[in-house]
Amino acid sequence: MTDASDLREPHAYRYRFGSAEFDEARFELRVADLPVEVERRALDVLAYLLRHAGEVVTKEELLREVWAGRVTVDKVLPNAIAKLRRALGEANAERLVTQARVGYRLDGEVARVAVGRRIDSRLELAAGRPVPGRPNFTLRRALGVNRGSEVWLAEQAKTHVLRVYKFGADGERLRALKREATLARVLRESLDEGGHFVDIIDWNFEQPPFFLECEYGGDNLLEWAGASLAATGTEARLALFLQIVDAVAAAHGVGVLHKDLKPANVLVDGRGGTPHVRLTDFGSGHLVDPERLAELGITRLGPATARDVATDSTAGTALYVAPELFAGQAPTVRSDVYALGVMLYQLVAGDLARPMASGWERDVDDELLREDIRLATDGEPQRRLASAATLAARLRSLEARREARAAGALSEQRAREAREAVARSRARRPYVIALVGALIAGLALALGLWIAATRARDDARRELGRANAINRFLNEDLIGRSNPLVLSKGGDASLKDVLLGARARIATRFAAQPLAEASIRTSLAMLLNMIDRLPEAEDEARRALALYVREEGEASRDALEARTLLARLLTRTGKFDESLEHLHALDRLIGDSTDPRLRFLRASAWGLDAMNRGDYARALPEYRTAIPLLRATDPGNFTLRDSMRMDLIGALTQTGHLDEARAEGEDLIAEARSRPDDNALVIAFAQAAIARTWTQGGDPAKAEERLLAAQKTIVERLGEDHTRNLMVLSDLFDVAMKRRDWPHALDYARRVHEGFRKLFGPGHNVTAVTLANWGQALYESGDTRDAEPKLREAAAKLAAQLGADNPQSQVAAFWLAAAEIELGRVDDAMRGLGTLDAKALEAGAADGWWKFRLDALRGLALARRGDRAAAEPLLRTAVEGLGAAGAADTVAAKANETLLGLAHDHGS
Repeated sequence: MTDASDLREPHAYRYRFGSAEFDEARFELRVADLPVEVERRALDVLAYLLRHAGEVVTKEELLREVWAGRVTVDKVLPNAIAKLRRALGEANAERLVTQARVGYRLDGEVARVAVGRRIDSRLELAAGRPVPGRPNFTLRRALGVNRGSEVWLAEQAKTHVLRVYKFGADGERLRALKREATLARVLRESLDEGGHFVDIIDWNFEQPPFFLECEYGGDNLLEWAGASLAATGTEARLALFLQIVDAVAAAHGVGVLHKDLKPANVLVDGRGGTPHVRLTDFGSGHLVDPERLAELGITRLGPATARDVATDSTAGTALYVAPELFAGQAPTVRSDVYALGVMLYQLVAGDLARPMASGWERDVDDELLREDIRLATDGEPQRRLASAATLAARLRSLEARREARAAGALSEQRAREAREAVARSRARRPYVIALVGALIAGLALALGLWIAATRARDDARRELGRANAINRFLNEDLIGRSNPLVLSKGGDASLKDVLLGARARIATRFAAQPLAEASIRTSLAMLLNMIDRLPEAEDEARRALALYVREEGEASRDALEARTLLARLLTRTGKFDESLEHLHALDRLIGDSTDPRLRFLRASAWGLDAMNRGDYARALPEYRTAIPLLRATDPGNFTLRDSMRMDLIGALTQTGHLDEARAEGEDLIAEARSRPDDNALVIAFAQAAIARTWTQGGDPAKAEERLLAAQKTIVERLGEDHTRNLMVLSDLFDVAMKRRDWPHALDYARRVHEGFRKLFGPGHNVTAVTLANWGQALYESGDTRDAEPKLREAAAKLAAQLGADNPQSQVAAFWLAAAEIELGRVDDAMRGLGTLDAKALEAGAADGWWKFRLDALRGLALARRGDRAAAEPLLRTAVEGLGAAGAADTVAAKANETLLGLAHDHGS
């Protein structure tokens, strides 16, 4: 086998073979003098084969040299070869020969010309020397050394400030440094506090050695453990680990995967007394949605940055890499959770070098911690804990879980002791004193049993009455009434008819069982909500809440659950003020409780309130909190969890997290398909939700295909008038708007508005939103006169219902101002523009363009007034921004047209 180090050339070359040319210095492949896009690894393979042209290079050699130090899968090399052959074209690809079971060879004549010197990978750094390019800092000690990269601790000579420098010698290491710098900026810009992430202070990406200059975050976890772990109790270890989990959850929350979580990449700073954790080394990290770079105004550090931060490599340290990555699956949030589970085991076991092997459970005394570790490290990703936040919630509720388990154990122990006492008494000799004692005990026992029997009899009678009432309700009021011979509608009886018919008999059936009545009314409210009978659902929820409050008090668990349901229904019916009263009541009654179920109730209620107000940016963190808590506290409630996950997908889509939204949707579909019952509707809903991401992402054809497939199932199961079908029609409206297909857009807009108006009435905020959409379509299609009254009505209603600063109100007001400018009502438009805010507009429909759209409208209004000096810079900024973003709406076109007109007038 060839030793690459012996043959490594000091020069970089340009190679020519056939019609192909590869420039090693620029790392560029051209075929027939045209540049060809190929992923980096495939080019690395080509470069190595060219340096050994005519030789057989073994698979092992290529894997070692091209993927050295990285986890790979069996297919990674064949995949790279296949991509290389496609890029080279049929004639050139014939030169790339497969040597069966050995490796590959590049055949034929290869010409080469030296084009520069190759960078030496040896950095030649040493303690006591100044940092290259930073003479005020002196290298103190190496923190880590790998092929072509080194990490050093450095100190400022005068101030003694510590810094960490990460050096890279070549292009591959430079890409990793750029990726880390980019992801660090995403974290800093996206999170209110970055205290659990290492700040990057400066960098050098111009000349080798390339480096990042980072703040000093303390010793890594391995070093800290060597000095402190043995003296740290389990509770303190868990507190430290929770800092790690919270940091990972925060990164996941803004779409950043770490992909190389391990103790060496966790820093612990104990200088303040209490250990403080920071995550470092996002050089292998992954940005789920690269479009966030533009959203956050982050300049790409070279042409490959956006691609690099979204690359799904399987980089990582083998001990902490999830099993599915070895099988070639893309990394996900659950992959990072696996690494966290391994680290949790190591911390609890007291050995950060110990691998998880068979029998690991013997190292963990606490059975609840064993359960958490097992769930976090499940080899099947679908059975693994869904998020870092879920793992954190379980660990924070350990004490409550222990108490619940201890109470059950105590009850069992007392029962066992009682049985053993009876057995011992039977074995005693019948001494008189024992007999007297037994008689006394017998009398006491008899009295106790009589009291217990009396209570049990009363309880049994109550339960029997409750069971009989429920049985009669089910058999006579629901099942019996669904019989077409009983119900007057005959064979046309629907679920709606049966439920509405049963409502009137609940009070009579459960007159003596108020809690059973409350439970039935709660279930009925949820069923009525599902079939869009909102007034009746709201009424049942009110009755259930009143019964629970009367029987158990307003702070009881049942009453809090009922209040949450009522608040959700009120937001859906547009009664936001009353809903807000119940939300504040929930806050007051739940207080600072750490009970996971109560925290779920509060987060889910506030999340749905924000969703129904169109404030998706506010809804997103609530859903991120609520869904893991629901998994932990009610794992079998798939109906509610599926509904909330669909809302989460919507919030992610509307705030621009498109890749994360798609991943969540596909995960939901996979989970639904794995369940034994019929989940066709859930799958259809999720397909429709995923389709919205393709509309937002600029692929309306793919979106339309998915929407029409989902619509077929939805209409078959629920009918054309159901809200879910109206939502699909609304999504098809968005597709038509993206295509600027005005006839279809106007037809969809009318049908959606009329459908929601019929369902919810003219006063509902959803009716007003769909009216605004109709008005926007009219304006953009050129019918401004018909658009203006619809937009005016919608904007007024939304401002009255939701407030003028609500995102949905702002969008309606924006398009109203656009129509007013077109109609010459510039003063009205300027007043409306004065109330608009780009940040609020982004919260409802994030695409990063609203600032430019506002500049465009202000420029158009000023141009209408004849104030050219003020209009021109606004229009120029808007046109440049919207053009760079690829925006193609009517406002962008009008701004460009007006700017050209101003320039023409100036020239003439």
